[in-house]
Amino acid sequence: MQDQGKRLLLAVAAALGVLLLFQFVFPHKEEPKPAAGSGSGSGAATATSAVPPEKVRLDVGPCHAAQAEAAPAPRGPEQFLDVNYPGHFSAKFSSYGGELVSWKLADPRFGNDATKGELLPDHTKFAEYGAFGLNFTCDSTFHLPLASEWKGELVSPNELKYTWPATPSATDVFSVEKLYKIDPDSFSVRMTAKIAMKLPAGKEAYQTLVMTAFESQDPKTADKGSSSQTMARAWHSAAYRDGAVTNTSITDMIKDRPDGMVRHARAIRWSGFEHPYLLVAFAPHPDGPTSLFEKFALVDNTSGLMADAINFPRVTVKAGDAAVTHEVYAYLGPKNYKDLERADDVAGFESGFKATIDLGWFAFIGRPLMWLLLKFQSVVGNWGLAIILLTFLVKGATLFWTTKSMRSMKAMAALGPQMKALQAKYADDKQRLQAETMALYKVHGVNPIAGCLPILLQMPIWLALYRMLSTAGELYQQPFITGWINDLTAPDPSHVLPAILVVTMFVQARLTPATGDSTQQKVMQYGMPLMFGVMSFFFPAGLTLYIFTNTLLSALHSVYMNKYDKKSLAIAAQMKANAEKLAQEAAVEPKGGKKAPAPATPAPKKPVNGTSKSSTSSASAESDSDPDESEESDEPATSAAGSVSGTEKPRRRKKKQKR
Repeated sequence: MQDQGKRLLLAVAAALGVLLLFQFVFPHKEEPKPAAGSGSGSGAATATSAVPPEKVRLDVGPCHAAQAEAAPAPRGPEQFLDVNYPGHFSAKFSSYGGELVSWKLADPRFGNDATKGELLPDHTKFAEYGAFGLNFTCDSTFHLPLASEWKGELVSPNELKYTWPATPSATDVFSVEKLYKIDPDSFSVRMTAKIAMKLPAGKEAYQTLVMTAFESQDPKTADKGSSSQTMARAWHSAAYRDGAVTNTSITDMIKDRPDGMVRHARAIRWSGFEHPYLLVAFAPHPDGPTSLFEKFALVDNTSGLMADAINFPRVTVKAGDAAVTHEVYAYLGPKNYKDLERADDVAGFESGFKATIDLGWFAFIGRPLMWLLLKFQSVVGNWGLAIILLTFLVKGATLFWTTKSMRSMKAMAALGPQMKALQAKYADDKQRLQAETMALYKVHGVNPIAGCLPILLQMPIWLALYRMLSTAGELYQQPFITGWINDLTAPDPSHVLPAILVVTMFVQARLTPATGDSTQQKVMQYGMPLMFGVMSFFFPAGLTLYIFTNTLLSALHSVYMNKYDKKSLAIAAQMKANAEKLAQEAAVEPKGGKKAPAPATPAPKKPVNGTSKSSTSSASAESDSDPDESEESDEPATSAAGSVSGTEKPRRRKKKQKR
């Protein structure tokens, strides 16, 4: 039973390492590759391996490439509408395409990121590659010119409107209007596209809307490592479907380009671009079956420009004056837990944005921890201190079980001498040894598995906190001590905190009662600190800070238990008594290992019926032990007084010879 407890403890520790390693290496699902020739009719997207940046956006339909060969319509200088929301972000819209071309976060901490707070491609480098670009598939009745010019106006501080044609006339049979409504508090914008058509009698129009968005990522700095914690903060092409977020790095997209196909996903809930701590995502309003929303994605290998296109369901319009309306709700901001949790309420439908806060298997623990962390941070104003306070709270919540576990481990150590005696006594009978061991535990009220309890309690908390620190935008680029740990979501660049953690874990292991043999004890005292020490070099600094604080509190708890806890002191006294008892027993042991026999009691010298009792008993014993021995015996010589000499020994019996 004791061995089973030790094995369980080691298994739990190994499982923790494996789970952390698994989530470290495989943080997200990847979008499936399209099969050769896959697509969806007119909405199928094809691409060659060398598409120039200026034509990437045109590959959402085969006829767009042909349109690109035609000379663009003349248009005037590009005009912008700027809106600014202090403390949140600033945004810029362009008359070219009526698109959103800049969305820059205002928080100074984002200045430390490679994006510098800008969530869209640099407009000076990638002109006309913004968000909310509109056009229609080739089989649609009407199309927008590729180089379209729109008229923009600021309706209110949070509302803008763009119309095409920029100079409408009474003869227009086709027009498009975009209405943007911005909610700065939720980092969101809602775009409503109204498509108006005038059809003669007996005519019908077929329209399949395509909305495009773009992101840029330098392929040379995209994937430096195997997880979001060691790589550059890179943008991935992402989508939400089948209840899960899938994403693909730009390097994987480039690798897949030679097959001539772009990435394709059906039945999406949203599409866009995902950063470990930032999100640019677009969710079309589910007017009809969501299975009709499709995503197409491609990349320019040289510039790192990534295109994302959403194909809407095909709409049939009857003759006469008709209008078709499409709505898209977009989130452009940090993956803030609170903002994404209420995204559906702001959108008015299920957007799926909150799925990007992936807390893994232990989300039921991670969500309360995140809520508590936000509360602590609002009080102390520092995320590192908030993590320390969270550690104190979790430690206090688990203190009762941890105390019981430590007392049980001390009791196990107190039973060490008895266990060794049982192991020596029943070395050849494992079944009897297990039964006797269980009986010993039962008598002393010891649970050998209780020693595993601290790790069992902490493991899901560590995993939940790891996932939380790997995706929560609130902690991104947040410092603990400026100049040392400037980003709690990244590993400690100086490696000081991991080194301190290793030392603290060694000290804590030395303070823990030894319940196993020397080999197992060395594994626990040296193997565990080394394992966690190595992993902490790759952990987010916030997680390492939590583990260090928890280990330090555990060490202080061990000191208290060893010096002041009455029950622990009683157990220690019992351990000392057991050791003294074994020392006394060992003192009477001969060198051979067996106890010396007790001295025999001297035989009485008083004669009984002319024969001593000793001789009679001896004769009787020998007679009983040897069947061949004769029952007759010669009488000893007697004196005249008829008494036997006190020193005279009886003669030996003679064995009767058999013939």
